Amino acid sequence: MRDYRHILLFSLIFFAVFCLQACEAEDYETGDGDLSYMRADFADIHTSEAKKVDYVCTDNGDSLLVRPFCDCEWATTPDSIYRALFYYNVKTKGDGKVEAISVKQVLALRMLKTSKMKEVYTDPLNFESAWVSPNRKYLNLGLYVKSGKIEGDDRQTLGMLCDTIYTRDNGSRLFSLRLFHHQNNIPEYYSARVYASMPLDSINPGDSILLNVNTYEGEIVRAFGF
Repeated sequence: MRDYRHILLFSLIFFAVFCLQACEAEDYETGDGDLSYMRADFADIHTSEAKKVDYVCTDNGDSLLVRPFCDCEWATTPDSIYRALFYYNVKTKGDGKVEAISVKQVLALRMLKTSKMKEVYTDPLNFESAWVSPNRKYLNLGLYVKSGKIEGDDRQTLGMLCDTIYTRDNGSRLFSLRLFHHQNNIPEYYSARVYASMPLDSINPGDSILLNVNTYEGEIVRAFGF
């Protein structure tokens, strides 16, 4: 039985606690070398054992066997599903096997009702993009958060709050969502890119989402239909 606790955990506590240094994407040179065949996809990755990725299901619907198995230090539980940005070599020999180049963690966010929260934080950050995955299983977010040198184990947190669910006459629903962000007094010296994904398993055809994000330039709203 596969362990989905790393996704289901956010049904209960929704928080994504993160260290920015671990979330930055690496830069790769272009050219005619091996990395010129590199591709990056948002994906669900599976661990065969602790810290070892054996196969990947991308948001485009591709199932990929990772050979050899890929080291992934943050994927610590065996036989589990994690959310990631998967970099791999597309120059393969068939059979759906690919060579992994890098695996970057994507934060998994579950909706939690705002009314259930003791405190709500909407500290500003920089919004880059938001889009529905091609397989329509996730709402993906590209963000930049500010940070600086810290002492101790203090971390920022991200989450997704559901302020209200409106039901239309035809039975479809409108989810009014708000991005939770707690800066937690972390210094704001530099920006780091963070990716997050919210599962859409509670969204039905005909539903829609209004996403509110507080940025340094003011609040922005993005709408998505299903």
